[in-house]
Amino acid sequence: MAQLKKLYMSSNIEDLEKMTIIPDLRNTSMKILLNTTRKLYVAAEEYRLDGDEELAYITYMKYFNMLTAIRKKSDYAIHKTTVRQMLGDTASNRRIMDSLELISQSLLLRYEQLQCPVAEPIASIVGNGQEPKSSTGELATNFARLGLITCEELYRRMQEKSVLVMDCRSSADYEVSHLTYFCAFNVPEELITPGMSAGRLQARLSSTGKAAWASRAVKDSVVLIDWNSKDSPPAANTAIATLLDILKNWDPDVTYRAPIQLVEGGYEFFIMMYPTHCTNPSVQAPQQNNNDIETIDDIEYPSINDITMKEDISAKDFKPRPNINRASKPTAMRTYDQQGLNKANGAPMTKPIAEIMRDQEEFLQRAEQNDVQLESASKMWKRQAIEGDDLNAVENQELRFRILQLESKALDNVIENNRLRDELDRLKEEQLTAKEVEATRNIESKIKERQRLDDQHEQERLERERQLAIAREAKKAYKSPTPATRPPQHDLFDSLGSVPKVSGEDMPPIDPSYESSRVERPTFDRAMKPQHRTEERPVQRVRDFSPVAGHNVGRGLTGLKNLGNTCYMNSILQCLSNTVQLTEYCISDKYKDYISRSNSRTNGHVIEEVAALIKELWNGQYKCVASRDLRYIVGQYQQIFRGFDQQDSHEFLTILMDWLHSDLQTLRVARQRETMSASEKAWLEFTKAKESMILHLFYGQMKSTVKCVACHKESATYECFSNLSLELPPNSNVCQLSQCMDMYFSGERIHGWNCPNCKTKRDAIKKLDISKLPPVLVVHLKRFYADPSNSCAYIKKQNYLRFPLENLEMNPYIARAESRAGTPKTYQLYAVSNHYGSMEGGHYTAFCKSANYGKWFKFDDQIVTTLDTSNVVSSAAYILFYTRLPPMQLSL
Repeated sequence: MAQLKKLYMSSNIEDLEKMTIIPDLRNTSMKILLNTTRKLYVAAEEYRLDGDEELAYITYMKYFNMLTAIRKKSDYAIHKTTVRQMLGDTASNRRIMDSLELISQSLLLRYEQLQCPVAEPIASIVGNGQEPKSSTGELATNFARLGLITCEELYRRMQEKSVLVMDCRSSADYEVSHLTYFCAFNVPEELITPGMSAGRLQARLSSTGKAAWASRAVKDSVVLIDWNSKDSPPAANTAIATLLDILKNWDPDVTYRAPIQLVEGGYEFFIMMYPTHCTNPSVQAPQQNNNDIETIDDIEYPSINDITMKEDISAKDFKPRPNINRASKPTAMRTYDQQGLNKANGAPMTKPIAEIMRDQEEFLQRAEQNDVQLESASKMWKRQAIEGDDLNAVENQELRFRILQLESKALDNVIENNRLRDELDRLKEEQLTAKEVEATRNIESKIKERQRLDDQHEQERLERERQLAIAREAKKAYKSPTPATRPPQHDLFDSLGSVPKVSGEDMPPIDPSYESSRVERPTFDRAMKPQHRTEERPVQRVRDFSPVAGHNVGRGLTGLKNLGNTCYMNSILQCLSNTVQLTEYCISDKYKDYISRSNSRTNGHVIEEVAALIKELWNGQYKCVASRDLRYIVGQYQQIFRGFDQQDSHEFLTILMDWLHSDLQTLRVARQRETMSASEKAWLEFTKAKESMILHLFYGQMKSTVKCVACHKESATYECFSNLSLELPPNSNVCQLSQCMDMYFSGERIHGWNCPNCKTKRDAIKKLDISKLPPVLVVHLKRFYADPSNSCAYIKKQNYLRFPLENLEMNPYIARAESRAGTPKTYQLYAVSNHYGSMEGGHYTAFCKSANYGKWFKFDDQIVTTLDTSNVVSSAAYILFYTRLPPMQLSL
């Protein structure tokens, strides 16, 4: 808690009251009200912690006024559960009201002191310790008001090294997992007894604990933490309440510089938010015995009618939704407000003509810019074809990749033009004035002209594909040189471009041991476990990143050289590099304490190479580096990554996650099986009681419920996942991520299920729910599928998927037990792995939001450029990376 700021907004509480009035919100949607109210609470907390009581009072009052407005809305009963989840229950709001009351009392006293300057300010009493801690009501009030500290604020103070943290969990729990902060120590709960003095407690501590205990007088603040206390004052007869009483009332020799605080949510919340700052982030707080809750959890769907079926979500439900101009937030808000108003009045959901004209003008400007760039690149491509250049040559690949990305933007432009056409068609059904009719004709004329250009670009694209197919066939007929005449290995790797998609026999091997049979094309069976060869082990050698020096390169903004169709790998590595918690874990060398050398699969080699590469990407010195050593390692353990064929980035990510988890699977978690729920037992079976930071960050758990339609008996199984693979809807060019989620988590009818209750085969309904949400949620879009009409050849779906950059809400898709957990259910996007082109020839890039700079960047192999937020969503999106962890910067 910062020092109280001077009063500057008013001289009395009545004037502040006038600033808390909110407008009429009866016509505002519940979603907007909830989001706004939640933001008000967060802002009020920040003002309170910053010592600005006036702004805190105003914002808290607005929060409660908004809460009152929400409860008065006619649809409040429908959204009651959502309101409770987002804004807390009665108890939590009572605590907020207590904070507001304390601020109100403090302001009244301070305003009185403005009229009577002789009175000593409360802040001076708190700051200088002139009076005994228990002798003044004002000081007691401040202790109560400042009783809680959020995990985010604690983390900030830990970064500043200004706080002393006393962990009053049991010594056994502390040994299993504790903060990595150097000024945190254990005051075991078994040593804390009511009525003892601070000196007596100090005498019972270990030698290390005694040294840390002695520093409580010199630290800026002292914070207490247990498993999950959320209230101040804490519940009576608990270890943390007793310790707080000892420090406040039975420690006469020490004057604290600031009021003692408790961590809100305790160690349980801190692990969830900052897992890399805990020695073992996979521990769970001791469970309270609650047989009623466990019995309820066994039944996921009391009524079979509660399950939404897949057949109920047909292709007709995947209709394009209104487009949002992400580059102009005010415009987007006006659009939604207008649509909401029209819908409320029963009118068609159409935009005004003026907005359509504005949208078209902005769209055409973007499309024309893309046309110019595509035309220029196409001319260069045609010139190469006419002059007989090898279109598959390394030096021509960068141009080819550029064209693929421009073609993808052109496809998105077609979709946007069609959207404008549909909007106009709906608008023309209304009664229009003569002026509006003329405006619609002008809009329609531009739409048709754009369609003509799009048709022309499509013909040019098909011609380029035809020429490239001819070049590929010629390449296949080309006889590769003998090993003695092949070019040196470093000549190939030093190229910053790419190489053609050919087999392992067509290009020089990465290592002499790679002289083997032809590398087979990878399959897309996600159920297959990654294969490995235990007889091969990489040898120790000096790493070669072949860095290219850069000037004023930002940390984390270093590119990756393409080492021969390795853009699929580069894309994933840049997404992982921008996973801040993982990067901090690697840069700080914390991973070294948890490497599993007994792991027979990869012996810790994969995490070592990933960590070494991430360090190079974040040193801020290089424009680009090469990932040769990591590529060598993954090729040693998985054959499909050896050659120079283009591979699937999702395949690589899934296998890499499995390897990294195995490399770090040393965190032992002891649990009592007799007290476990079914999901916990399944989690234990998967982890074998040995977990990892990778598991904690990326892995979740799925609950599969099967319900008999005859007797309604339920049976549940659990399975862990590192990413969700979602189907894209058929016959839909444009869709929403929420629609794909709805499809994935809807029920499906199965036949011939052996019902354990009926003792015979029955029809049943199968339904998936998430029983454990991961801190980092990875969503894979199934763009590739086997076309039965074309010899099961793989075809790519080019659906334009609209996905949120902020506030991805996972509440509708979680199991009942997870819904009651206090963990956040809302995610923010921070990275996208994109795929351009088709199965025959494609290219991968990554869009990542830098935690250090707060901006989006495009990672295209060795080239890194800034990216406008409006371009993050595109039809090239293939893998989405979301996080629910609080934002943080890498300060190492």
